[in-house]
Amino acid sequence: MDSRIRGNFMRSPTRRAKSGKAPRQEFATGKLKRKGRRKRSRINQLGLLALIAFIFFTPDAKQFVLAKWAEIEEYVMEGLAPHQVYPLEAEYTVVRSIDLWNNGSDVGHLEETIPLPVDVSSKESMPVAIAYEDDTEVEKSTIQDVISHEIRVDGQIIQIPLEGKPTKSKDNAIVTNAGTQIWWPGIVNPDNDDFCPHGTCVRVSTDVDSNSHKTLEFVVTIKSTSHSWWHSTRIDGKIEGKSEGVSLARSGTFDEIKQRGGGVETLYKKFGDQKYWYDRSQENWAIDGRQAQAPTVFQTAMNIEASLPNNLKNNAYAYARATFDWLNDNIPYDTNAPNTARSGEQCLDAGIGDCDEQSNAFMSIMRIKEIPSYYVFGALADPQFNSWEGHAWAYVMLPMSDDWCEQNEVKIDTCYIEGAVDVVNRKWLVHTPTVYIDWIEEYSEFIPNGNIVNNYYSGGSMTGEDFTRKRSFHTEGYSVSGGTWNNKWLGEDLT
Repeated sequence: MDSRIRGNFMRSPTRRAKSGKAPRQEFATGKLKRKGRRKRSRINQLGLLALIAFIFFTPDAKQFVLAKWAEIEEYVMEGLAPHQVYPLEAEYTVVRSIDLWNNGSDVGHLEETIPLPVDVSSKESMPVAIAYEDDTEVEKSTIQDVISHEIRVDGQIIQIPLEGKPTKSKDNAIVTNAGTQIWWPGIVNPDNDDFCPHGTCVRVSTDVDSNSHKTLEFVVTIKSTSHSWWHSTRIDGKIEGKSEGVSLARSGTFDEIKQRGGGVETLYKKFGDQKYWYDRSQENWAIDGRQAQAPTVFQTAMNIEASLPNNLKNNAYAYARATFDWLNDNIPYDTNAPNTARSGEQCLDAGIGDCDEQSNAFMSIMRIKEIPSYYVFGALADPQFNSWEGHAWAYVMLPMSDDWCEQNEVKIDTCYIEGAVDVVNRKWLVHTPTVYIDWIEEYSEFIPNGNIVNNYYSGGSMTGEDFTRKRSFHTEGYSVSGGTWNNKWLGEDLT
């Protein structure tokens, strides 16, 4: 379309009458000449048609024409596809409110554990985004930069140091005028019961008198930047990460996953080679890729694999992207999901699911092929930061192929991406500033099989009759910069 050329028609001068022959003779001779030209013209037209037919019916020509048609078709579909507009960068203050109502006759007591958000980079498991054989490196991008956080309770404001360092034990807790204790003890410690059960956190212990209400607020100011781990023309060139991203053509195989991020603490060892993950109760695993225990997950995975062309059946990117598109096409969002999130198997059996549940389904299908996948929790705002809601999504690790790494002289160890996949919001390998990352799942040698996730979900305890708690988010202020970009809701052609 863009290469169309508009030309100008060339006009010949008007011919003038010539002398030398009678009009009849000139007419007769001219008639004979026109017959000859017409015959040659028809022969030339037939020859041209034959040449065109020959060209367009050769395999190379057909492939060229089909490829061009596919480009035009994709261009039209992208133009018509629904999309969401996101800011390139944003700085905002989000307030996590915990409202407590004690309608009982006794004093109510709350023990609350609040995750402390930390800076998040584009490749958490590596010191750099990519390292080259000549020892040059591409630095990681910061996608979430935590500026400050504080606790507001009992009319007081308590500043919490970034990353909770230096730590503060309960014995040295800050105590408000109303007796609320605030401290930040550090991460899991098997030799001490005063710790953060899932990662860096701030802990609060407070009483609420009978027939009264109290609000506890955790206030975070963050700068967040759009980032993509997808090398695609669909990604706006203003977004960082695209050039180092993965794609169908760049992707490695399932086996090549094991060669990335060397050492015993690879993402594969942490989140890939175990088929089942996070037991909610009596072996009700949220993520399960075992055929006997999760037959629907297994059959769905086999159907997705079968849908891929033969040359892509071992392509890790193709399998992950096909799963993402299949879930978008077949599993609608459930606005009335149960309090306890369905497992991946239960989500697929129900044919419906919320963010936690569709993430469970996606990660279950990934675990069948031993693709590392793990949880991310936080909150999600609309693009205008008017409203928030708690949110869960997934991270996935995908390798670039050995051939691509070698051709581009990238060290094999660093030749992969680890990026966000948000199924319900149709965000493929992209981070948007409208997402507040509360906690990215951490591997714990003390809490096996992903059960550290349960510690995140629980978040504390309450005692007291008719004592209730409600958590919510709201924006206290925000600003955006860098313009906007569109995230298209369109499946990828993997043929």
